[in-house]
Amino acid sequence: MKTILVCCGSGVATSPQVANKINEFLADNDLDDFAHAEPHPVETAKSRIDGNKDIIIYVGIAPADDDLKETIEENHVTEIVGVPWLTGIGEDEANEKVRDVVEQNMKAIN
Repeated sequence: MKTILVCCGSGVATSPQVANKINEFLADNDLDDFAHAEPHPVETAKSRIDGNKDIIIYVGIAPADDDLKETIEENHVTEIVGVPWLTGIGEDEANEKVRDVVEQNMKAIN
């Protein structure tokens, strides 16, 4: 199972909300057997990405800082800013990015 890491400041409010929306999208598009979104505090993102090769997408409510961005790039993780799932503006486009990355990873396995 591939993981979409969704991070906000504390991992308690915003990231669970965004993770739920992404998981609903995955379920509605029959992608939930392959990937799921997990909320976490942003302070754990770097170690989680370094320690879990199944993370394919990092969704941050704010863009990653330089140190986290380096870790994201080194691990070939796609970064997506999570604001569209909060505002609804650009949510369809963000969902399509998620779909593209998940489907690319599905093809790589098959």
